[in-house]
Amino acid sequence: MAYQPLNIGDYSVFLEETNSTNDALKLLFGKEELPEGALVYTHFQSNGRGQQNAVWESERGKNLLLSVLLKPHFLLADEQIWLNLVISLALRDAVEKLSGLPACIKWPNDIYFEDKKLAGILIENTLQGKRLRYSIIGIGLNLNQENFSNEKAASLFSLTGNRFEPKLARETFCVQLSHYYALLLGKQHNLLWEKYHQYLHGKGQLARFEKDGEQIEAEILGIDKRGRLHLLQNEEIKSYAHKEITFIGLIK
Repeated sequence: MAYQPLNIGDYSVFLEETNSTNDALKLLFGKEELPEGALVYTHFQSNGRGQQNAVWESERGKNLLLSVLLKPHFLLADEQIWLNLVISLALRDAVEKLSGLPACIKWPNDIYFEDKKLAGILIENTLQGKRLRYSIIGIGLNLNQENFSNEKAASLFSLTGNRFEPKLARETFCVQLSHYYALLLGKQHNLLWEKYHQYLHGKGQLARFEKDGEQIEAEILGIDKRGRLHLLQNEEIKSYAHKEITFIGLIK
């Protein structure tokens, strides 16, 4: 059965500045019933967050900063991986459509071009019983910023020399997210699984990681349905959750 894509972003709220778009959307959702696909975007976050409470660095007006409300009641708590795949693929595709760069997904959901990070995702889920009640998805995509304190970060401008319009970037992402969310509603799990692994950064390659203060080298095999990364390490397959291991870089 084919599902009609949500019109993500049709209901949108612009804030010139906010603490974080995720927090702003949560506050707004707490005051009124918002439609699925509602979006908050801003020019500047005073306390933008990334994974594991990392600070998301973004200069005022230079990048795409937004959060989307989804209501994936059809997913059980242990099926959250599918939401991660959908968001990752949507943002990766948006980057490629905007810039022409063959972007990839660094596990679990950062968007990279080669060894440079272009975008990050923060998903915050609220449960109702054994199912997801709603999800707040925060997106940060580096569009036109030129300087970063993190040497691994880059923007579409720094890589292509072209300037990018945030409105077009926002609309492009919304179209891609609507498409992939419809695939998830239609239970196209195999397609989503294959596409995620098609774009998984370093799949089949040797990479260096840090675990418990020590560096290890292993081949990236893929992920499992719990979102764990599978590595071939010393001829043995090992699985790691996101907080158990830190990616350093590919071994070229």
